[in-house]
Amino acid sequence: MPITGMEHMASRASKFLIGLFVITGSVMAAIIIIWVGAADFFMKGSIYVTYFDESVQGLQADSAVKYRGVEVGKVQSIKVAPDERLIEVAMKVDLSSDLQDHIEAQLRTAGITGIVFIELDQVKPGEKPSSPAITFKTKHPVIPSRRSDISRFFADTNEIMKNIKAVDFKGLSDQLKNTTKAVETFVAGKQTTNVLVNLESTTANIDKAMENLRVTMENLQSFSESINDNPSELFFKRPPPPKKLMEK
Repeated sequence: MPITGMEHMASRASKFLIGLFVITGSVMAAIIIIWVGAADFFMKGSIYVTYFDESVQGLQADSAVKYRGVEVGKVQSIKVAPDERLIEVAMKVDLSSDLQDHIEAQLRTAGITGIVFIELDQVKPGEKPSSPAITFKTKHPVIPSRRSDISRFFADTNEIMKNIKAVDFKGLSDQLKNTTKAVETFVAGKQTTNVLVNLESTTANIDKAMENLRVTMENLQSFSESINDNPSELFFKRPPPPKKLMEK
């Protein structure tokens, strides 16, 4: 069937709307890109670099740089340092000059999301620095780095395992066996036997003395009761002969 004038006009209008939609979308996308780029370009702050002696997997350009949870900058670039060992991270940070001389950078992960960012914090008094030594010239001021918590955990674990492996367990076992044998020899020795015999004899003598003391106390108690009952016996009657010490 031949296309009527109304259908032709509707087709042209549809194509026009589609083209207008595509052009409008492209313009809006271009505006967003320009706006984001301009925001980064006009963002306040200075360029600093920090060097990490560990993996920075998960960190990327445009990742956040925070100071105690407050965003103060963005990561600009990530690359291998000139010594081909450290990782150089350049970042644009807006911080006061007084604070810049007393901070460290550390890799952090945002909760369970796995997003990696750089956390800046003041150097803790008395804390041993862990920032790697820089043996080359840098284009921008350097902010010292601090090993991430997970990296320090694995480092401490490895150190503990090395210390455990360094323990001479065989030597300790042999020393314990020798000490046990020495104690057994001492206990079974003649000198120890004599000490035990003397101790038994002394104990027997103490028991005998305690028995004599008990008998004496009984005699004194009996004599005291007799005097209390008849005090005149103390002056007019010859007292009975005392009992022998071993008599009961």
